[in-house]
Amino acid sequence: MYLRTTVEDGVGILALDHPEKRNALGWELHEEIIAAFEAWAYDDDVAAVLMIGNEEYFCAGWALDVLNGADDATLTRFTDLAHRLMVTIYDFRKPTVAAVAGVAPGYGMDLANMCDVTIASENAAFGSTQVKYAMNGFYHGLLRRTNTQRARRMFFTGDPIDAHEAHRVGLVDEVVPVGTLHESALRLAGQIAEHGAELTTVLKEVALRASNMDHVGATAYELRVTRDLLGRELFTRRIGEGYGRLKAGASRATERLGSTAT
Repeated sequence: MYLRTTVEDGVGILALDHPEKRNALGWELHEEIIAAFEAWAYDDDVAAVLMIGNEEYFCAGWALDVLNGADDATLTRFTDLAHRLMVTIYDFRKPTVAAVAGVAPGYGMDLANMCDVTIASENAAFGSTQVKYAMNGFYHGLLRRTNTQRARRMFFTGDPIDAHEAHRVGLVDEVVPVGTLHESALRLAGQIAEHGAELTTVLKEVALRASNMDHVGATAYELRVTRDLLGRELFTRRIGEGYGRLKAGASRATERLGSTAT
């Protein structure tokens, strides 16, 4: 077992745990991550998923010893497995957070880019390093996070950037001090998960679908989603709670305003 899984306050935590290979993705870790996501997809106790390594490293990318000297059939099976993992994370029906410390080279960076939000420790670095091994990086994942020129520069050169530059160009959403990654990432995932699995599943569906629509179609689609939510018991209950908090001077809408953990 190279993956530790726990559930804490609605957050499913996937902790990569193969220190001998710095969490490089070989056969076993691919399979274990896929299985964990599949197990939580329809589990109402899980409203968001956090993927994390440790405070020193996240994932060293593909396990190169698997690829070195492999025959054609083995290479095809391995890349098919990688495709399953990518699609599983990209299309997961609930929000996902990646927490990255240390160097996240190649497929390690790509693994984070597949998630919805990435938080990085100040010691993190990101690079599309596959080109240095005569391999193809995953350009789509870069492009969905940053601008075309930056994506192509990283894709063509394979050179890494540090955490603050990654934040500046949009690869990560937040940079936190060394030693606080787990706490910070779990706090963010918890803020998402506090809405409950019913609502986070709807929100993730909107995030996945609306971004591929034109503005008219997206507006109509999102209004239909809103109408559906207004008819649910969840809305009736939450709006009642909201009125109560407003009367007490404690609006949920502004409770974290000005906080670094918004």
